[in-house]
Amino acid sequence: MSLPPPLQQQLRLLIRANHILHHHNLVDAFGHISVRHPLNKDQYIIAAYDPGAPALVKNVGDFISYWVRDSSPVDKDAPQGYSERFIHGEVLRKFPQANCVVHSHSEHVIPFTLGSEDACPVRPVFHMAAFMGVGGARVFNMDKLYRDAAADTSSSSSPSPSPPYSQDLLIKDAHLGAALAEHFTPENPVVLQHKHGFTTFGASIEEAVYRALYTQKNCMLLQRAIAIAGGDADEVAYLTPQEIKDCAIMNKKTLDKSFRLWLREVQVNPLYENEEGEPEKGQVGGMKM
Repeated sequence: MSLPPPLQQQLRLLIRANHILHHHNLVDAFGHISVRHPLNKDQYIIAAYDPGAPALVKNVGDFISYWVRDSSPVDKDAPQGYSERFIHGEVLRKFPQANCVVHSHSEHVIPFTLGSEDACPVRPVFHMAAFMGVGGARVFNMDKLYRDAAADTSSSSSPSPSPPYSQDLLIKDAHLGAALAEHFTPENPVVLQHKHGFTTFGASIEEAVYRALYTQKNCMLLQRAIAIAGGDADEVAYLTPQEIKDCAIMNKKTLDKSFRLWLREVQVNPLYENEEGEPEKGQVGGMKM
């Protein structure tokens, strides 16, 4: 079946983006990336549960389209999808400028989600992570949502009250997805998830993948810096607000360079198959001096 060129290009990019995230240890069998449908902004596309693992997606048949409004499948006969697709639907619903969402369980990021509620947020420590913004990435904690759900259930006069949330730390409905989405701003597009991982978004697949990879790298560097500082996060030299502002501009102008390298890395790895053909080379950016 012939696909419209804009859809074909996005699917080719989406397949390879899944592979890139796996290659750089941001996802394993779990974790996911979505893209807003290029021909219908009210829909988004994400891999199905089978094959599910990002390394294994390879053709259009591996994806499902969902409505942004409620994350219900466009095709009512669609196969099983991700239970956490509500992360993607609610972030895309809140931010019309967002076209791609990445959710990761990076082992380099999760330790930064495990502190107390007033723990130091993950702030950018090098120029490639300036997109994290002033204040950095704070932690979304679902404990209060679980407590509120339990209280509502116990106080309900209904003979068959709804059961409280299963405390599996998954974003499995629109209510939880919207609560997570509220923690983002356009200036702070990364949110850490307590005992779980993190989510980020971008205006394009390339930007969202860039933000995911450099969020992970920033956490790796920050962990080392805190260790060198004797465990005191306040002794680390973070980017200043002006550095964040100026370096964030650089991030946008140069993300294409990183993506071309990451794309080639997975193209030559036989684990990663792409039956839809390779994406077209995007616009070349860079700092024009």
